[in-house]
Amino acid sequence: MDTSETGISLQDEIKTLRQQLAVLRLDILGKDWLTADEAAHYCGVSVSQFNAHAHEYDLDPRKFMGKKLYAKAALYQAIYGAKAWTRPSSTSAPTLAATSPEMKEALARLRRYDERKGKR
Repeated sequence: MDTSETGISLQDEIKTLRQQLAVLRLDILGKDWLTADEAAHYCGVSVSQFNAHAHEYDLDPRKFMGKKLYAKAALYQAIYGAKAWTRPSSTSAPTLAATSPEMKEALARLRRYDERKGKR
């Protein structure tokens, strides 16, 4: 495998360059209106995820010169107004019904592991 003078493999260097290029392509700094790709990047989700769920957050795009544009302020408000992320507590964990001997054994192993780690 080829390495440069710094000892970084060529594949790692290509990977880094691709990541940097992706960031440069989606330079949203200073923009008030974003394309769907830029809006998805701003929200931290994939484009398909953004397109599938944008309507749930009342993110209505504007059509301008053949482009679908989203207001950056509306994206911020949608994120800010979204339900806060919460961790499930151990008391609210769903109970699993063991339907097979394999499942019963797996659940028993998991309980023993939790007991060893002090989770129960």
